Amino acid sequence: MAKSPVEITTRLSMAEAADVFREAMRVSWWSEHITGAGTTFEQPSGSVFDTVAEDRPDFVVMALLGGRGADIQKSAVHMYMWNRGPHREIMLGVGRNLGSFGIKANRKIRRYVDALADLDPSMEYSGI
Repeated sequence: MAKSPVEITTRLSMAEAADVFREAMRVSWWSEHITGAGTTFEQPSGSVFDTVAEDRPDFVVMALLGGRGADIQKSAVHMYMWNRGPHREIMLGVGRNLGSFGIKANRKIRRYVDALADLDPSMEYSGI
């Protein structure tokens, strides 16, 4: 199970890492196309204090994991990415509702890390 947060360093571009994230967070074809309960992506609302943070991420997204089940059972994966010149630093965290254990979110994080490793063998990560 993923600890919070999962930290990743990769040489993939920001666009490539974001595209892999989008694919890794998807739920089943059935949930997306038949029930309309697919994963949605949003920019998380921040704090007014974020504007004074010294090391703000260059890209932030939250994947609200769809699928069947009540809203109280849903979870989300937060992605924060910094462009550090020759490499990208990525931090992933799990947000979950009261009735959720975060199992689906942790599986999606594992899927993301595995997909990044396939595309970038030099990738390093911690927190899993």
